[in-house]
Amino acid sequence: MTRTGILAVLTFLVALAFLSARGAEQARDRALPEGSKGLAARYPGDVGIAKDPSVIYATGFENGIEGGLKKQRAGVVILKDSGIARTGKSCAQITAIRGKDTGGDLKYMWKKGVDQCFVRFYCRFDKNTVTPHHFVNMGGHMPTYKYRWGGGAGIRPPGGANGAFNTTTEPPNLDRAKGKRTGWAFYTYWHEMHSWQTPHGASAGRPNAYYGNNFRPDRQRPFVGRDKWICVEFMVKLNAIGRHDGEQAFWIDGKLVGRWKPGSPVGTWIRDKFATSGSYNTKPRPFEGFSWRTDKRLKINKAMLQWYVSGRSAKDGESDKNIVYFDNFVIATKYIGPIASPRPFTLRTGGRGLLHRPQSEVPNGQSLISSFGWNCRAVASFAVAVAGVGVGLPGADGRVSGRAFRVAGSTAVSPRRAESQSGRLSDRSCSG
Repeated sequence: MTRTGILAVLTFLVALAFLSARGAEQARDRALPEGSKGLAARYPGDVGIAKDPSVIYATGFENGIEGGLKKQRAGVVILKDSGIARTGKSCAQITAIRGKDTGGDLKYMWKKGVDQCFVRFYCRFDKNTVTPHHFVNMGGHMPTYKYRWGGGAGIRPPGGANGAFNTTTEPPNLDRAKGKRTGWAFYTYWHEMHSWQTPHGASAGRPNAYYGNNFRPDRQRPFVGRDKWICVEFMVKLNAIGRHDGEQAFWIDGKLVGRWKPGSPVGTWIRDKFATSGSYNTKPRPFEGFSWRTDKRLKINKAMLQWYVSGRSAKDGESDKNIVYFDNFVIATKYIGPIASPRPFTLRTGGRGLLHRPQSEVPNGQSLISSFGWNCRAVASFAVAVAGVGVGLPGADGRVSGRAFRVAGSTAVSPRRAESQSGRLSDRSCSG
């Protein structure tokens, strides 16, 4: 083979390798996980999830405000009420009182920032609450950022040595009687954000030229959001320096609702909004991707459960108290997903049928066996070995629940009576 031929073959092989690597990278970028394909699937009821190496912070508020989580502003309490808490007996409650304050926050910061971060939380809006002015956010700032302790609204932050960025998940309009129910959205600050002051997004030179840019997906499902727990998760992926390969995305109840990355979605910038439909989407083109930073030292290092109800937001509310509840707050470097339901507990008794406790009867969604270390012999000590009789099982606090249940239509008995007859069990085995 001639030198020219060898060169042509080598060029072809290099190009093929490049295209293969690029294809693999694009394949990885095509889809984000959804549903139960996250860290939470390994930890039913979120029990033990804080120990996962990908988790930065996790709390279910059972031990109050702990582990570096900081309370800011007024209105934050830990509510001890298993009837309201998503799991366990406690959750965070934040109240904004009209005419007195604007709510409160729970903020977590960590020293070693990351380039990609997922924040998952459960929220529950009180039946009388108004739509907040701002909600939960994450971001990062350098130690020398001017507004690192607060402020900075209306100002485009730098992206370099003194820089910062943040993005906030915003809920839909909670008041059905006022305006369109617009769906969840991002409200985002970064060094290339657009201004509201001119149609093409440049500042007109007036004060407060840059408020958060709006990213709202189309075709969201109808939202009924009060007095029920909602699982919200959002992600930020930082860019390589000099590139626009950063992105952000969010999930509602495990369903990926919106994602902004290089090349997707297709839309038009109009002032401070990226419109993907409607009359403003006049010149559709692929989203350029995010350049969150110009200095690689700028990383994601904070997340905040924020409940900011401004006077303007509160003025037309039905109540002076606007309340939100938070539970099962997790920060990680991988997709987390909704809380996994613990497996049902099954107790077999030799020759006398199958005693089974379905998931619906597991107290507060807790795992009774794998999560609390109850082995077959310990559980069997509370069982009754006669056909068709119920079994009392330990609850999340380690005590036996007084709630008996019915098996195969027979009469159930209390754990106290079951314990007195435990010696009659034979061939005990557990599965679940």
